[in-house]
Amino acid sequence: MAHPDTSLHHRPPVLPAAAGDRAAACRTLRWSAAVVACLVAVSATPAAAAPATAVPHSSGSRAPGTPVAVEPLPEPLRPAGSGPAWRLRYLSTSWNGHPAVVSGTITLPAGTPPAGGWRVVSFGPGFNGTPDRCAASQAGTPPFIRPLSEALLRAGYAVAVTDYEGIGTPGESSVVHGPAEAYAMVDIVRAARRLAPVSRRWAAAGYSLGGHAALWTGSLADGYAPSLRHVGTIAIAPTTQWGLQFAAAGNPAAPVNPAVPYQGRTLPVTHPGGFHAADWFTPAGLSLIDLAGHVCIEQMATALTGLTMADVFTDPPAAMDEFTALFDPHEVPVRRYSRPVRLAHGTADQLPAVLTEITAGQLAAAGTDVTYTPVSGADHFTVAAAIAPHVVQWLEELFTRP
Repeated sequence: MAHPDTSLHHRPPVLPAAAGDRAAACRTLRWSAAVVACLVAVSATPAAAAPATAVPHSSGSRAPGTPVAVEPLPEPLRPAGSGPAWRLRYLSTSWNGHPAVVSGTITLPAGTPPAGGWRVVSFGPGFNGTPDRCAASQAGTPPFIRPLSEALLRAGYAVAVTDYEGIGTPGESSVVHGPAEAYAMVDIVRAARRLAPVSRRWAAAGYSLGGHAALWTGSLADGYAPSLRHVGTIAIAPTTQWGLQFAAAGNPAAPVNPAVPYQGRTLPVTHPGGFHAADWFTPAGLSLIDLAGHVCIEQMATALTGLTMADVFTDPPAAMDEFTALFDPHEVPVRRYSRPVRLAHGTADQLPAVLTEITAGQLAAAGTDVTYTPVSGADHFTVAAAIAPHVVQWLEELFTRP
């Protein structure tokens, strides 16, 4: 059974100072052929939706976090042992600074809220595709995340899960746009405070792409929502170090990451006029981009079986150089975070743990209070359940700090 390597729990992270370290990380990525599935999440069959109820608010109430529509969360989507739960649409801030409507879920623990309200964990889910039916609020929580969700509720935390901009709501997704991910995670906490007895004290947490979102949230939370009290960030197997990932993917014989066709859809949204898929993708690749508008990532992975980067890109190394340049502004911010950061990654993960170790080292060097915990034997799909008890402990530590 996978378990956190407690002997390394407070190990000083390795700093990526030497060029050789980055080269070694690249070699690790190349050796791990399964890295192509690093963002794959198991999709569930969406439950039938109940009619949404519009939330009354004054015409002038257009602030981020304002609920737009709310409905009870269908029973099949509720974590075991939960209390009241809702699926909602709420106002947030788009990647371009304009207002956006985002969807998500809010689930409360069973029982009576404590004085001051339930403490909140805003949880960033892993990437499951950009079509609306792939949204966490419609497809449900993947089985490998449920033990963590249920542990948070048992420990007395309200759990708010965003779908991210453009997934579950009209319009194209801006996924992997760091600030937009963060805004969505913060604003669902604001929405929760308008709907339920929850505290202004909250933590950001996330898994896989959601770990990337949680780290961006930790870097922006205090400035974006000073009326809330952000206590810290937990990122599990986060997707970071895009440059290293794309460098490994530039091999024409490499298999294709199932997230790539979705990136081909989202990059023109967040870089209007600056990215044209036809400049980089083959006809087969352009067909996959079209497919990405209709299927979730599990079906995309099936469609990519047997294909290589040379089948999808006209010039894979040059394309990955372009992707690196476009994604670089959305790399996890390396600065001193005002609140602690806790990172965990499975040692057997298809997304190599060295990437998170590098990120931990960078944050530590910038002055952030960061702890990196390798989870011995865990892969990308077992790490969340394996680390769940530690996540609860970390949250207790974060929420009890002054």
